[in-house]
Amino acid sequence: MLIGFYRKSYLFQYVFLVLITGILWISTFLVQGGQIPGTDPLLQPAYALILKIIGYNDFIGKIIALALVITQAFLFNQILIQHDLVPKNTLLPALVFLILISHSEQLLHLGPALISTFILLFVLHLLFQVYTEEEAYSQIFNAGFLVAISSFIYYPSVFFILFIWLTFIVFRLYKWREWLIPLIGAGIPYIFLLTYYFWTDSLIPALEAYLNYFGSLFPPRFSFKLELMDYIISGMIAFLFLWSLLRTATEIQEKNIGVRKRFWSVFWFFFIAMIIFVFEDLQDMSHLVLLTIPLTIYIARGLSQVKKKKWVEVVFWILLLLIAYNNLKGVLFI
Repeated sequence: MLIGFYRKSYLFQYVFLVLITGILWISTFLVQGGQIPGTDPLLQPAYALILKIIGYNDFIGKIIALALVITQAFLFNQILIQHDLVPKNTLLPALVFLILISHSEQLLHLGPALISTFILLFVLHLLFQVYTEEEAYSQIFNAGFLVAISSFIYYPSVFFILFIWLTFIVFRLYKWREWLIPLIGAGIPYIFLLTYYFWTDSLIPALEAYLNYFGSLFPPRFSFKLELMDYIISGMIAFLFLWSLLRTATEIQEKNIGVRKRFWSVFWFFFIAMIIFVFEDLQDMSHLVLLTIPLTIYIARGLSQVKKKKWVEVVFWILLLLIAYNNLKGVLFI
């Protein structure tokens, strides 16, 4: 079955995984026309630069997005193996990540959150290293620096500076120096950016853009309009997540304290990503991309530990087939 097949990591599994991803993404390449949505160049300057480089070409953007998704999946898989969050020699995290990040047509494009997710994987990797080193100041600084760079692409990811501090609480790091370093790391890119805005007479408009963004967060917008199939797929993903979370919470008590603390850190990543999703436009599914990181970790862990649970295989297969149908229906069933 599919789960058992990806508990091993061989060349054929990699090829088949790319094939599955291609099936889930093919519909977006068959839809003609369309342009990548624009962005506020003052709020997300790096993403605006990327769009300028590719000429706002939707097709090129989709190719880059697909390549980025596959690269992230394999990189993410190695990070989780390296930090003992999943068993060795497995491709289950890559499989789960690719399915979750492709579960809606709205996610099959080059959005700022998708690029930001790639950077946040490195933030997660750096913070996982912090627990095993006495004075991991360089990792802490780099984590803050990357959060700032990520916010140049997808501004809401700036709130992941809170994730760094929450991880410090989990790891019981209370020295003032450790709490200050992420701010210094995040502040340096912004010093350069604001200096550039000052020299180009854009500082005041940029500050107004930041103020307008934070002002738009309140009150939260709870208008959530999806098709029935989207609700079913989201419900199944939520079910797998809750099942895996409860299973993992029980199972990791037998693991060493480092593994337990990393899973708690992942929970806070989920918390920050959920807050961003709630306070952003809930009708735009692209904000869900950040949630794929913690969801993948918990679901992959739960699936990797299950033994002789045919119902889990059935649920996972149904989820995959429903996502494939939902993504392809606009092309095959007009």
